[in-house]
Amino acid sequence: MSSFRVIVVVVCAFLMSFYSQNVFAASSGAYSLETNDAATFGMGTAFVGEADTPAAVYYNPAGMNQMSSAEISVGDAIIAPRGHMTQPDGNTVHEQNNEYNVPNFYAVVPLIPNKLSVGLGSGSYWGLGTNWGPNSPLQFATTQASITNVDNTLAASYKVTEQWSLAAGVINDYSRLDESYALNNEGGSNGVAELKGGDDAWGYRLATMYQINDQNQLGLIYNSRINHNYSAKLSINGANPLVYGLSSYVAPVNLKTVIPQSVVLGYSFKPTPKWTINADLKWTDWSSTKYETINVSNPTLKALGVGTPIPENWHSVWSESIGTQYAVTDRFRVRLGYYHIESPISDADFNPSIPDSNSNGYTTGFGFDITKHLTLDVAYSMLIYDSRTIINTVSSASGGSVDGKYEQYVNIGLVSLTYKF
Repeated sequence: MSSFRVIVVVVCAFLMSFYSQNVFAASSGAYSLETNDAATFGMGTAFVGEADTPAAVYYNPAGMNQMSSAEISVGDAIIAPRGHMTQPDGNTVHEQNNEYNVPNFYAVVPLIPNKLSVGLGSGSYWGLGTNWGPNSPLQFATTQASITNVDNTLAASYKVTEQWSLAAGVINDYSRLDESYALNNEGGSNGVAELKGGDDAWGYRLATMYQINDQNQLGLIYNSRINHNYSAKLSINGANPLVYGLSSYVAPVNLKTVIPQSVVLGYSFKPTPKWTINADLKWTDWSSTKYETINVSNPTLKALGVGTPIPENWHSVWSESIGTQYAVTDRFRVRLGYYHIESPISDADFNPSIPDSNSNGYTTGFGFDITKHLTLDVAYSMLIYDSRTIINTVSSASGGSVDGKYEQYVNIGLVSLTYKF
């Protein structure tokens, strides 16, 4: 069986497996976290200027021409967020502990070596998982919220000159959401509102790479916005009819969200054969995102204003990453990195369903060539969010409050295996 046919079989099997797994990302920069590849993550996620592994399908497909033979990469990330909120009266509310599994897969096939390459990729680059529990003081804003996204990418790269490459790719983003919050029955047992839905949407990416010389290389990538229009269902149970005019109800709703466009500039510097230093600068247009616009056709629900409290008026942000790799031997490499992500959510729009703030990530990792064809990469990151004191009116209409000091951190571990044919 040819290497191309092997890759096609593996890709199909892997993509089918995605739809039976729990795929989430912890919130970072609203609900984005790029746990794409262990080698890249060990260098602080800075890779747009280098992009010489199968993960280039995501980071910069213009770099795929650097691979002279077919390569595949399979990886997995474990994300373990931990957080709590301290109310003004000193009471502490802990977010329930959960661990999320985020697999990824990439394959690159040179159709014309060093000239024309195609690549396939699958991973989860957007998503969210928060759970404050059904009885916390935050229950009228949120009890739990999850967004599950799976991105599948097909890309092609063409080498225009010996120094300059261009690439384009199409993205399919499959998304599911599940959110719930409590209904205040004003003295009685609280009711529950739950929103569930899904959508399948498309976007694209454009990329370029320019090799200045053997030591310096630049990369640039544009990711388009992706417009989601969810077909969803809003379920209400246990409501007080005297307050809400109904005790239970199930109604179809339409929900619109936007995954924002972004631009990333990357630079890779190789001062010696042993050292690599990468740096990325990213702009993300969160100002285009209203996160959720819920359209409810039922007149009773409209009159009640039933819907999930949602932050709006987000702003565009910058993020930076830098990383380095040192080749200890021909087969063993060590890595260090740092990344900083600005939060797009203002204090007035803050909602504990997305307990975001400015964050700093510290990474380390290593790569080891098991054989001349097979490479193992491992990475670890501690992502620390700035503490954030919130005083706003989110959920005040329902008799709740989200005021308090929020603190959180995330442990992230990644492993990848890459095979070169």
